[in-house]
Amino acid sequence: MKKFTLTAAILFTAATFVSCSTDSEGMDGIDDTSALVSGPKVTLFTGSNTSGKINMFDMTDRKNITNKSFKSASTDGNGIHYDPINDCLFEASRSERNVLVFENLNNNESGAALAPSIMSDVQVENPRDIAISGDRIVVSSDATGPRDSNKFYVYESTSNSVRLVNVYETGNQHWGIFLAGNTLYAAIDNSGRIAVYNDFFSKPSGELTADDQITIEGAQSLRGITYDEVEDQLFLADVRNPLDDSDGAIHTIKNFSVIYSGLEAYGTISEVNTVSGAESMLGNPVDLEYDNIGKVLYTAERATNGGMALAFDMNTTGNMKPMMQQSVSGISSIYLNVE
Repeated sequence: MKKFTLTAAILFTAATFVSCSTDSEGMDGIDDTSALVSGPKVTLFTGSNTSGKINMFDMTDRKNITNKSFKSASTDGNGIHYDPINDCLFEASRSERNVLVFENLNNNESGAALAPSIMSDVQVENPRDIAISGDRIVVSSDATGPRDSNKFYVYESTSNSVRLVNVYETGNQHWGIFLAGNTLYAAIDNSGRIAVYNDFFSKPSGELTADDQITIEGAQSLRGITYDEVEDQLFLADVRNPLDDSDGAIHTIKNFSVIYSGLEAYGTISEVNTVSGAESMLGNPVDLEYDNIGKVLYTAERATNGGMALAFDMNTTGNMKPMMQQSVSGISSIYLNVE
């Protein structure tokens, strides 16, 4: 058995961010009869790999959703992260092959064209997701060809720079990632497994081998991954067959830390709750975010209707209908801020 490493550090990560010195899209359908009108402000950020738009959906009152939209300097974004303390947004861009930092986001009017105030000093090839812990930015990168390798790029962020500090080559085709302190968890595309990299930030650049891999029973091709420590739940987005626009799924593992702590190395988790089916509108879900106050799981659904942001009541499973749906052309990534 292994020692489980998801500690209170992840709460620190959620509250400690890297320092940095109403659009017509969406508004399709709301099937939620219990939308919150009071309580914390809930903002869903979305990125796109086709439209070049960054959206800020105010989900505080799900019966009256509003959107503030910007034109990114990137036409193909994969991975976003918002820092509410410094009001800046980080985007991993495939078109620019870079990490872009947009400062003073809320000072911009809806429809404004954003220019990055900071860009990473070394380009990143084919980024798929971004995760931040303290002053470290991690970007997962897919191989660009048969002679290339899958990588993790690690940058140090300061008030005026994003500087490369490490590059790791891995044999796994990673997509979604999340950090729990010094441990990196990564979804393995074209498989039903996630990889675990312990002491991630302590490793020198070079080849990197996963310390463990976990098979998720029923999963086929995992793209998105997120974890909620408060409720100890792991959420996974599964595109299954990428060529099928109707067979996607979301998998939830409750009591994840307890289950994983008792699991042998390279074991299989079978205690999985799954949302899928025609009513779910899930075809190719690629990213996930969870609101543990509203008990709502948001997903970036890339295939259905050209791209949609969907929200599910996570008290139910199976072939369930989304409680909220918003058209977002080419949606590729999401980030949820609750404050």
